[in-house]
Amino acid sequence: MELTVYGPLRGVTGSKTASLPDVDHQASVQTVLERFVEQYPGADAQLFDDAGTLRASVRVLVDGERAAPDTPCPSTAEVSLIPAAQGG
Repeated sequence: MELTVYGPLRGVTGSKTASLPDVDHQASVQTVLERFVEQYPGADAQLFDDAGTLRASVRVLVDGERAAPDTPCPSTAEVSLIPAAQGG
């Protein structure tokens, strides 16, 4: 599965895209995010709060549509991760 990442996540991945091998075809967004953090531990604080809940400011798009953590995310989906922009 290929993910497109934005903002500070690019600093974590070193690229605009990140590859997650062997994602189950019936995975949820939550599972994909957990796998992403396993591969890129520096992304944890960008995506999740101290309780392990997806930050409200993070946008996850699956095939161009906003997705919740329990949304199905097939391995063929186009996934974008957009954390909140900081600064002013």
